[in-house]
This record gives sequence, structure tokens and C-alpha cells, in this order.
Amino acid sequence: MLFLGQSVSRKPVTDEKDVSMSMLRSMLRIPPPSPRRRSKKRRLLILFILPIMVLPASAPVGSGRTVGVLVHTEAVYEGYTLFSPMNTPSVYLMDNDGRIIHSWQIEEARAGVLEAHLLDNGHLVVVAGLRGNVSDRHAGSIREYTWDNELAWEIQFDRRILHLHHAIDILPNGNILAIARDIRSIDEAIEMGLSPQAPAASNVRIDADVIIEIDRSNSELAWQWDVWDHLAQDFDADLPNYGEISLHPRRININYQPDSEMHTNAVHYHPEWDQIVISVRNFNELWIIDHSL
Repeated sequence: MLFLGQSVSRKPVTDEKDVSMSMLRSMLRIPPPSPRRRSKKRRLLILFILPIMVLPASAPVGSGRTVGVLVHTEAVYEGYTLFSPMNTPSVYLMDNDGRIIHSWQIEEARAGVLEAHLLDNGHLVVVAGLRGNVSDRHAGSIREYTWDNELAWEIQFDRRILHLHHAIDILPNGNILAIARDIRSIDEAIEMGLSPQAPAASNVRIDADVIIEIDRSNSELAWQWDVWDHLAQDFDADLPNYGEISLHPRRININYQPDSEMHTNAVHYHPEWDQIVISVRNFNELWIIDHSL
């Protein structure tokens, strides 16, 4: 199973399996708690991980080990890795030798933790299902937990209005970027130029993806970008969004969509350029969005 983790720079870890928040902050060179700052040293570390085992040391290449850390060379990025195994409520902070530095158990995460981010103050932000709703196993809430696994903040979404997807990113000001689905009927899509012969026309609805920015200080919507506002089509000449598709590279062809879902899978913010990049699975494309607009 392949996991993508979030790593942060550190000093060499001690041999203990668990450390205090103050020790971790010292090793990570994190200043005193500041919830509106983010570390600039975040990278991805790819690991092959089977059932979680705390092992005394990593194995050399070709050792035959099938669990734990399989490869650990001098080329590895020196940092911790934050990850959550699929379909589990657990989040782990692990060092490069496979030692579990800290862990969280997220309550009422029936579909597991879909994404997790570690903040500079040691808090954890996760995407999980709606609490108190046993029938909903999908993403429905974004939550913030303290280092001691106490719920500090939460926002829940009504899936009938806006269906939260699984990917988020944390902005430098502490706001959260999230992917959601703006669910539209086929009749609404036809009014936007969807051809009856288009692949998506056989569905009962169209999921138009939305990127939203949530202000954690007041749980309000601070900004949004909706695919529905950027559609083009060459089927119905009487509609205002009609035109030759090749002449509108910054528009999205509603008749290209192969399924009811665009299925945006990832979102990331570039602070220097104030741009957002998203990965749109069913289009096989990366889209760059100007956050300043």
C-alpha cells in the first residue's frame, strides 16, 4: 500500500517511542505556538507500509524484510512522516527508522481519516466523516485536534448543498483550502450546453467541483472558485458560453467530461505566486487557478 506523507525537518530523534510536545518542537525547530504560521520546509516522503510495526532499526536494501521500513539510505530527506492508513481512524507521526513518535485516534471517523496535516503548534487538521451520522461514511467534516487528541475546532458540511471531497491544504494565514462538489442536475447541465450525446448526459446529475477557502477564525467562507462559472461548449449556439473550444483554453468543455464527476483529487497552494493547482482525475489534467481573483 502506498502512502504519501508530510515531512518536516528535524534534529536526530532519541530512542524513545514517544516524546513530549516541547521536545518535538525543539527537534523540529518550531517556535512557540503560532496557529497562523506554517513551516516552509514541507516535502513528501513516499513509503511502502504494511501493518504498523515499531522496529528497532531500518533494514538494508535486499534484506528480505516485508514489513516496516524497507529502504533507508543516506539520500532520504531527514524529517518525520505524517500518515494515516486507509479506512482507519488512526494518524501516525513516524521517523525514518519506523519509530512512532506520536499518534492520534480520531473518533467517529467511520470511513477513516481521508487526509491529515500537522500544524506548527502541534495541532492536527483532518478530513473525516460527519460526527453523529452513522449512515454517512464519506467526507463531511474538517476537524482540528490538539497534540493530546482533544477536538479544538470543527466545521461540518451539508452534503445536500456542498459535498466535501477528501483533499485540503493549509494556507499561510491559517485558512483551509478544500475541494467540494457543487451537485447539479442534468437539466441544469443542459441549460449550460451539455449535449444529449455527451458521456455525462447518461447520468442523473453532474458534480461540478468547487475550491473553497474556509476562515478558521470564524468558520466562514472566505473565497471560492466554482467550475460552473467557467464552462464552455460548442453545442448550443444560443447560449452565452458558446464558442470554439480551442479558442478558450481557460474554459472547461462541459461536453468533454467523461463521467458525472470531475473527481478533483488534490489541491495545493503556491504562496509566492498566490496560485492554486488542482489535479482533475477524470480530465487527466492539472489546472492552475489564480487565487487573487
